[in-house]
Amino acid sequence: MAIVERARLKAVVAQGVGVHNYFQPEWQRKALGTREYLMDLFAARASVYGVSTLEDFLAFGPKMSLITLGLIDRPSAPMLLINGEHDSQVPIEDLHLLLRHGSPKEAWVNPKGMHMGRGPGWSSQKIQREITVPWMVRMLKGDPVAASFTKSAKAEPEGE
Repeated sequence: MAIVERARLKAVVAQGVGVHNYFQPEWQRKALGTREYLMDLFAARASVYGVSTLEDFLAFGPKMSLITLGLIDRPSAPMLLINGEHDSQVPIEDLHLLLRHGSPKEAWVNPKGMHMGRGPGWSSQKIQREITVPWMVRMLKGDPVAASFTKSAKAEPEGE
């Protein structure tokens, strides 16, 4: 959406987002076997594509790649990419790929984090409070060149 609807969007946070590698059969086979997802992962993902067999699911995914769709190098709305270095649901390589293509973007990666950056010391609520909301406020105020992130994802007690 940050690419195809960039004229309508002031800013976009893409947290744990698939870009290219995520859609490849090799990654999906690996991701479907993880224990990080709480429900039946195949059923959830297959329903998004409107398919019911693993074969159809694995064949459909690559069509969704931003590279395959010819979108990855196009300009986008300002974006903040967030994820964890050890995400078992979306390969961290996709975040790095998106950073290297299209419009400049900002990123926050938790070096000890899992899906969507969550990990020791960084709950979803803390990421929202300390990373996502301040970035969105800055963007909505029209100050995209204000000081960049100074927070690091060091492990610290949750305190929540």
